Amino acid sequence: ENVIIISGEKKSSERKKDSTYYLNEIHYGRFSRSFKLPANVDVDKIKGSWNEGVLTIEVPKTEIAKPKKIEIN
Repeated sequence: ENVIIISGEKKSSERKKDSTYYLNEIHYGRFSRSFKLPANVDVDKIKGSWNEGVLTIEVPKTEIAKPKKIEIN
């Protein structure tokens, strides 16, 4: 079963003392997400990177087996 699990923790930032919030929808604390990967994924080549608050995960597909031509005399 090919499943990728992403988990982490978002820590709360300090609020400015002179700021007023009417609604604050930013959630803090632990999180976890799991995704089932298709069968044609090369799990050994999965890469992840973090840049400016954005997590990018590259999930390459395996090469499709090409038909092999066999000559019969």
